[in-house]
Amino acid sequence: LRIGAILLRNQSDSRNKETGNENGKGFPGSGKVFFLDNGKGFMINQDNVQFSDYAISDGILEALKALGYNSPTNIQKEVLPVLLAGKNAVVKAPTGSGKTAVLVERIIQMVSDGEHPVDIDRLLVVTFTNAAAAQMRERITQALSARVDDNPGNAHLLKQLTLIHNAQITTIDSFCLYIIRNHFDEIDLDPDFRVADDGEIKLLMQDVLAQMLEDYFTEGREDFLACVEYFAPTGKEKRVEEQILGLYEFAMSYPWPGEWLELHKEDYAVSPENLEECRWVGLLEDYVRTMLAEAGDSLDQARMLCEEADGPYMYLDTLEADKNTIDRLASAESLQELYERFSVLSFGRISSKKDDSVSPEKREKSREIRNSVKDLLNGLAKKYFYASPQAQAERMAACAPYVSCLLSLTDDFRMRLDAKKREKNLMDFHDMEHMALQILTEKREDGVYPTAAAREMREYYAEIMIDEYQDSNLVQEYLLKSISGEEDGKFNRFMVGDVKQSIYKFRLARPELFMEKFDSYGKGEGKERRIDLKQNFRSRRQVTDSVNACFSVLMGRDLGGVEYDEDAALYPGAVFPEPEGKEEDVYRTEVLLTMSEEDGLEDREREALAIAGKIRRIVGTLPVVDKESGELGYRHPPADHGRLG
Repeated sequence: LRIGAILLRNQSDSRNKETGNENGKGFPGSGKVFFLDNGKGFMINQDNVQFSDYAISDGILEALKALGYNSPTNIQKEVLPVLLAGKNAVVKAPTGSGKTAVLVERIIQMVSDGEHPVDIDRLLVVTFTNAAAAQMRERITQALSARVDDNPGNAHLLKQLTLIHNAQITTIDSFCLYIIRNHFDEIDLDPDFRVADDGEIKLLMQDVLAQMLEDYFTEGREDFLACVEYFAPTGKEKRVEEQILGLYEFAMSYPWPGEWLELHKEDYAVSPENLEECRWVGLLEDYVRTMLAEAGDSLDQARMLCEEADGPYMYLDTLEADKNTIDRLASAESLQELYERFSVLSFGRISSKKDDSVSPEKREKSREIRNSVKDLLNGLAKKYFYASPQAQAERMAACAPYVSCLLSLTDDFRMRLDAKKREKNLMDFHDMEHMALQILTEKREDGVYPTAAAREMREYYAEIMIDEYQDSNLVQEYLLKSISGEEDGKFNRFMVGDVKQSIYKFRLARPELFMEKFDSYGKGEGKERRIDLKQNFRSRRQVTDSVNACFSVLMGRDLGGVEYDEDAALYPGAVFPEPEGKEEDVYRTEVLLTMSEEDGLEDREREALAIAGKIRRIVGTLPVVDKESGELGYRHPPADHGRLG
């Protein structure tokens, strides 16, 4: 931890010197941010540009003022022309960056436009949670109410307050249900269906899977029996069931799961000649080189210890030889070369020379680092290079029929489960998305085309706004694209997200969808625009600086999906009052350490206790800004101490 803190501090000091940022306030430009003036007294604007400087009606300006917004940030100044002009936009919006204000402003502008007002139920706003949808609806209602108070005779605005309750400000699941309930006849669905809960679906899946396997055992097909023997050689059929269920869940994240399963039946049918062409080989080689680079960095740390005045200098020759071994492994240009070099992997004996001037702690630490490097390299050799590429190709070809059979079993399970759910008139969340997709798209040999229902929705919806876009999957992408007007030259999708906040990849979200657009959309003119929201209006500079310092070291394209550079960094977007009479920085970042003890607690429970204890100690002693008044004060715990407020 001490070494890590020194590295972070040194990097931060170096960055500040390089950019002339001697006061250490974060990334270049963080001292030149624009701030949102919400009238509360603690957010300022360094520029005199107001919302009134745009071609926005007086009614919209009054509605924004009622919400507490008078001045746009510099990034909002970039967003507004895009919103007002009608373009596709992908917006990178870190937490606290003002994205909700941008979305609300766009909605208010469209429904209040003097020349071409739009009814609010012709806007589709897709959020990730019901809570986010409710918050968005509430803020829009507040803005509309303020506008109606000033214009009580405006029939259009009064109508919007009525329509807001049925407007499509919703989650993707609810929107899919809306599509299904309005077009159930197009997929021959009984309109009296119901959505099953997770427990009911799991029991149904188990019953269907058990019955299917029993049918196959009764039939006694050779390919099935061989498949079961291959994946469950000890007779534990549970392993086959787990494989089928895992493949099913993965396939259902694709728009056409049956086609995906069919497509991959031949993945293991490889020959030694075309093995290097397999995609997984390239991924494996990249991974191995990344591990080798980390091993080399670890050896460099050990060498630095050895070169210190009281360091174990006698280890230097061995460490140098180890570094040469790593360099030789990393220079391999093919899977075959990697195999040949890992198969002869060996390490020299470390010196046993005694010297009382050498620090015992540094001697032990150097040996510990070297042993971890040896374990890493031996682990790679054992896991990935236990056999030659030719032998691996032959083994893959040998098990290809078993893999193909497993995929066929998965597809059969999918169809049987669908039939059983239709019989019981049930549906789950997978069904919602796929049935909606079936209603809106038609898959042909030459592509995917919108149906009449999709074209009807294209004409109806004036704008499609998607929040938390980084957590979308391929099915949702096809769904929303089918009802947008891009193919007809109508660019009306507004996608907001931040790949750094993607937390649902375990649910098969596809953050790469966001990154593909983020990388391809331009920052200048055009029908497809990329916009970066950078300022954070919720946190003090100490928080944003600490986050930047950590993640600029840890995160990259290969870890996290984004390069943590100046574009990805957080910039303080608010100025908070500082406490008087405090010489030290009371808001400095701290590291809480918990030690493993024989107290019967899990690590996470121990961490939770440490955090709760810290919160309890600072409540009433650490000054915080009151959201309503904008003043600095102390929040005291409730009398019963049962909660922290």
